[in-house]
Amino acid sequence: MANDLSSFEKEVKKNYDKFDMDFPRGSIKILDNSIVGILIKNAAKSRSVDYKSEGSVYTATFSTYTKLDSDGMVGVYSDVPDDENIREITFIVTGFHAKWDTEVTFTKEYMPVTPDRELKHLINFQRAILLTGIIK
Repeated sequence: MANDLSSFEKEVKKNYDKFDMDFPRGSIKILDNSIVGILIKNAAKSRSVDYKSEGSVYTATFSTYTKLDSDGMVGVYSDVPDDENIREITFIVTGFHAKWDTEVTFTKEYMPVTPDRELKHLINFQRAILLTGIIK
């Protein structure tokens, strides 16, 4: 895990070092390709999972996912996916704001959020996912 976190922190510096961390953002690049896999595996064990980092606790509750079906149409599903062969996966997350939930959607490359959230929280949420890893 330390190696994953080290490469994650390098990606943070590379991609966001010159940005204001308190500035609200509507999306952020996923900085480690294992994040979506961790979320899917944990959601299969528990629909709601706590992810902790730097004094913050983010509770991610699985909502839906989409994938390209065999008929060429995009299907929306409310059960947890069996694998990572998806287009996007959505979670309702608490911890970004004291009073409101945040809808977070993960694609292969980006993490869009509604409503916009501070960059420091978007980075720290990804860090928390890596630190927590796959729950037992």
